Amino acid sequence: NAIAAGFDGVELHGANGYLLEQFLSPQTNQRDDAWGGSVDKRIGFVVEVVKEVTAAVGAERVGIRLSPYGTNAGMKAYPEIDETYQALVARLVPYGLQYIHIVDHSSLGAPPVPERLRKALRRAWPRTLILAGGFDRTLAEAALREGKGDLFAFARSFLANPDLVQRLENNRTLNPPDPSTFYTPGPKGYTDYPITT
Repeated sequence: NAIAAGFDGVELHGANGYLLEQFLSPQTNQRDDAWGGSVDKRIGFVVEVVKEVTAAVGAERVGIRLSPYGTNAGMKAYPEIDETYQALVARLVPYGLQYIHIVDHSSLGAPPVPERLRKALRRAWPRTLILAGGFDRTLAEAALREGKGDLFAFARSFLANPDLVQRLENNRTLNPPDPSTFYTPGPKGYTDYPITT
């Protein structure tokens, strides 16, 4: 439906406590059938969704967002979390997804994604790796130079700075985002941030 509506592609949401992440975690996935139990079984649902979506719209139009160590919707780390995400990424490689988008919510108080896991996922993934979570221009440029990722997402910064690209290009001060307006109705916090001239 997204492609039929004119979207360029689809990002599967395997993060932030949504359904795909719920299947990955042994804390939320309490199934005792083919979709639950071992790491291999728990990642199976995500792999099946990737398989079907790439077959339906083409792998060149699909990416996936993951949030290991995220705490949204009550998610928590578990002993085999690194093993889970490394196994998942390895299983996704053959489907030709364009990118994996990894978000680190530590800037919002969640535990950080450990460097060992970041490096392991970077080594395992042969295509574009997008990183998100607390980046500013300096941090993103340093991470790019160090080869930690290929692209960097600026969600809250973009919301608060409709002219973010120009501000970054010219090293201008950024508007701070106002979290009290997130997910609220009306234009406040969405269309009223100042734009530099």
